[in-house]
Amino acid sequence: MNTDLEGLLEFLLYIGQAKRTFRTGWIIRGVEKVESVADHMYRMAVMSLLLPTISEESKVRCMKLALVHDLAESVVGDLTEFDGVPKTEKRRRETEAMLYLTSLLPADVGREIFSLFNEYADQKTIEAKLVKDLDIFDMLLQAYEYEKLQSEGEFLEDFFSGSAHNIKTTIVRQWLNQLIECRSSGKQYQLPSDSNLNTMLKHILYDDQGTFLYNFPSSDLRSKSHRLISNKNKLDRSTSSPIDTTQRLTNLVKGLKHHYN
Repeated sequence: MNTDLEGLLEFLLYIGQAKRTFRTGWIIRGVEKVESVADHMYRMAVMSLLLPTISEESKVRCMKLALVHDLAESVVGDLTEFDGVPKTEKRRRETEAMLYLTSLLPADVGREIFSLFNEYADQKTIEAKLVKDLDIFDMLLQAYEYEKLQSEGEFLEDFFSGSAHNIKTTIVRQWLNQLIECRSSGKQYQLPSDSNLNTMLKHILYDDQGTFLYNFPSSDLRSKSHRLISNKNKLDRSTSSPIDTTQRLTNLVKGLKHHYN
């Protein structure tokens, strides 16, 4: 077996954990459907792509920094002040994690990723400082989204009051001012609707009243979904007439509701 590919696969499995590592601060404050570390890094990378005032070379570097800066959390978790871990110890744990992760990769790629991690942590380059501002801005934008989604007013105000002043770069400051103006005025942005509602998932993940069904055991959702799809495939093979998939999915949800009522 190719040992280089073994290491690559192990690396990808490790960073996949970032998709299942929740952002601690949101959970502590009672946010529902909390984002993952990977969610956070993804939008930061998109923000980097949107930066209008830097060279293409700097833009690419910002995107790389955004994608790497929290990779260690896929190993050590999203450590915060609530964990009682000093900043020096947090840096040590994250550095150790990154040393292991990058050791799984070909030497040149591993060195680049480890260098990017240190560049962001050291906060000495223009790009690192810019990405740090994107890190804060994405957190504040996410706070605004959660306030809107949960309809609880400005219940995440402490994020704004404690972090907004740390954004220094001109362009990100402009984005922040727009967000603050939007949040404090009557002119509120309407959040996009749940895109799951555009697919068959609306019949599996939600009941007739629009209640999210993730509180049901996943094994029930999985087995009933598989049964529904299997029955649909059998009918597809046996008839040329249209199949009312919507009705079948609705019956699936009703069956779940009946089971748990």
